[in-house]
Amino acid sequence: MTKKKELIWVYPPNNWISNYNKTFVYGWSNPKAKLFVSVETLHVTSLQRVKIFPNGNFAQTIKLPKKKNIVKLIQIFNSKKKIVSRNVVFASLRGAQRRSNLPGMKRFVRLPRRHFSTQADPSSGGVPPRNDKGLVIIIDPGHGGKEHGTHSPKGIPEKVFNLQIAKSLYKNLNSVEVGLKPTSTRRVYLTRSNDKFVSLKQRVDFAKKKKCNILISIHHNALPDNEDPLKHKGVGVYYTHDFVKPLATSLLKSISKEAKLKQHGIFKRDFAVTRPDFYTGVLIECGFLIHPTESEYIMKREVQKKIVSGIVKELTTLI
Repeated sequence: MTKKKELIWVYPPNNWISNYNKTFVYGWSNPKAKLFVSVETLHVTSLQRVKIFPNGNFAQTIKLPKKKNIVKLIQIFNSKKKIVSRNVVFASLRGAQRRSNLPGMKRFVRLPRRHFSTQADPSSGGVPPRNDKGLVIIIDPGHGGKEHGTHSPKGIPEKVFNLQIAKSLYKNLNSVEVGLKPTSTRRVYLTRSNDKFVSLKQRVDFAKKKKCNILISIHHNALPDNEDPLKHKGVGVYYTHDFVKPLATSLLKSISKEAKLKQHGIFKRDFAVTRPDFYTGVLIECGFLIHPTESEYIMKREVQKKIVSGIVKELTTLI
């Protein structure tokens, strides 16, 4: 019989290299326990109480006073003390980064610039003209396989929730009720339908092959080490080209209204899946998976359905 865990420390992982002189710890603890975090250097040890939310999730910023730091989580539960230690190194922004596939990491690799001739006409609402396949919508569940994305406070990888929402969106866009059932003039595709790794280049190439008009990439948000995980909440929409901004803005408002999520904002970024101009590409961060309370909220199936509803309502209006 598997022993029930009383403490899950998600971030930062052991031997983490931070580009800032601070970071944050987050994870899950038995709500009835007391939790402390200490940062030890050669001469100094700091100790602070960590707030455990009623659901057991916790997140708290800590300072990294030296280049090499030993971070300890100290849990006291039923008069028993549990101590977990990890090494965290502070390196300047000019130093080398070790951000491969670790908890809390969000990476969008740049692809070589490619130029396409099928740009959207602003009068079309930001959607490139239909091609010989009609209107093509591609739904892109972020990460997958060996690439986890960020993690929930209980250690569940982001890729799981991205796929759940993407599949629900795919199903809804294909339903008769919303008037978007596939026809000879309309197609909806997924870049992945299971837990497999798909490179960013493969995602873009797939969109080109299918003659995509609209691409929606589904993700959940995390933060760099210099941010406070308790101060950021809400849905965010990212785009690259100015002709996509109106769609990004309307999607943000629609999702926020339907799912009752705060508007984190719209942001112009040069992401691999939003850069091509032969389709209208947006990347949606469906809330902060690292936030102690928002993470629990956005993981609920009924909330995921509301996020999908917000996307579908805006797309049906546009189409």
